[in-house]
Amino acid sequence: MDERSQKLVARGIVMTMALLYLYLLVSCIWKYVITKDITNSTWELILIVMIPLSIAWFARKDETLLIPKMTLTGQEVPTESDEKTMKTRKRYYFWDSLSLATVFSILTITDSLFIQKSWDYFILFPEWNDKTNIISGLFLEFIISVVVFYAIAFVWGEWKLKRYNRILNELEDNDE
Repeated sequence: MDERSQKLVARGIVMTMALLYLYLLVSCIWKYVITKDITNSTWELILIVMIPLSIAWFARKDETLLIPKMTLTGQEVPTESDEKTMKTRKRYYFWDSLSLATVFSILTITDSLFIQKSWDYFILFPEWNDKTNIISGLFLEFIISVVVFYAIAFVWGEWKLKRYNRILNELEDNDE
């Protein structure tokens, strides 16, 4: 099988897994919304967790899969260690953490509006009304999420890049 055929087969497998994952996610949410009991979705939840874990388990040997590949603009993340590329990676980590914090904020708002149908929030300033406290709490949660996700992405990404560069250097040393 040549490289082009392998890519087509891999793309088919990825599309099948993506559709399966989407089906499991929708099925799990649907069962929870209808029955209000999360235990009805046990098998879906198990598979939702097991699919990424099994992919990560089998992909752990390929070091190129573990480094950040593309930015939001479609450019490859540079793996060098100079100042300019570090700045590019920091920008990538920021946009990644910003998008992740946005997704979590949207999920929090959706959960509060449609599933819980109540707002659980901290009263940051007792003299403010409920709406202002909710908005300020969501904003503060968003900012904290961006900072935490950025710190995790930075530490994890730089650790993976150092590991990747070390492996590349070992391979170059073995070739010589």
